[in-house]
Amino acid sequence: MRVFSYIFLIVSFLMFSCTENVNVDENKTNEVEVDSLTAYKNAEFEVVNTQLKSDPNNPNLYVKRAQLYKKYDEIPFAIEDIDRAIKVDSLIPEFYLLKAEMQKQIDDYANAKRTLDKCLLIDNNNVQVRIELGWMAFIIQNYEQAIEYADAALKRNMYAAEAYYLKGMIFYEKQDTAKAISSLITAVEQESNYYEAYIQLGILHFKQDNELAKGYFKNALRIKPNSPEALYNYGLWCQEHGDYNEAIETYHKILEIKPFREALFNLGYIHQEYLKVYEEAINFYTQAIASDKNYFEAYYNRGLCHEKLGNLGQAELDYRKALKINSNYDYAALSLDRILKKK
Repeated sequence: MRVFSYIFLIVSFLMFSCTENVNVDENKTNEVEVDSLTAYKNAEFEVVNTQLKSDPNNPNLYVKRAQLYKKYDEIPFAIEDIDRAIKVDSLIPEFYLLKAEMQKQIDDYANAKRTLDKCLLIDNNNVQVRIELGWMAFIIQNYEQAIEYADAALKRNMYAAEAYYLKGMIFYEKQDTAKAISSLITAVEQESNYYEAYIQLGILHFKQDNELAKGYFKNALRIKPNSPEALYNYGLWCQEHGDYNEAIETYHKILEIKPFREALFNLGYIHQEYLKVYEEAINFYTQAIASDKNYFEAYYNRGLCHEKLGNLGQAELDYRKALKINSNYDYAALSLDRILKKK
């Protein structure tokens, strides 16, 4: 039995390049790059520090420095600066929202919830705070409370696209597809460039084998033409519905942007299963394995291609490798048994 990848998540890999016949001291090069980055960082902080010296009671300057700390992934220092801004002016809801965002970034959800609750005491009609509280309830799977927060946000602003998107995701998790689709459609009606909503609408319609999925993925690509996520989903739809040329072209476009093992695997699958060009399929599976040494499905499918070409020894090696990575992979076990009987 052949294996096909239905993964919708994006996997990113590092890209490396090399130049022949050029002798470069990599340590010195890295030192120069680090020194340059440090100098640039110090210069950025120096500007805002100088401003703070002359205007120490300006809360926006503390926020500005907090954003710099966030940029360099120094979140605890960023939170300290947001607290300084709040101490200067405790009535600005945006300060609390920013603090909660940073607390969530370091997985401090309990304190993020407290920060948002404080914000509501300051501005009880704040729509965004209720949406953020809704997302936090969503994360802990308290869907009823999440719906309450979303509805409370919409009561104050019936055009809040993110609140509809939140409801769509809640209904999706509750497996109420009809309500999920309805809420997501309302989200894009309020905000025509809502990329995430188009992606989710595409996925939901894909699962129903509905032609509308293709259009939603195209809308997502209209907003983000080089999104590997949108490209992959669009390519997968084309592949599933027999438009192999379009799928191949789309997967290659992804690979121009970044290495992506699922795109490589599916290129292999198309050449193996539909085009019967096993040598080319082997090439793509080999590239997929190079991007992930534990990609046992790619080893297995490559073994099938070798078996088709009569390379029983290589097929055996691939089946054994798949089983070494995943000892419970029955397809590989059955194929290995078949190979051994042939030999």
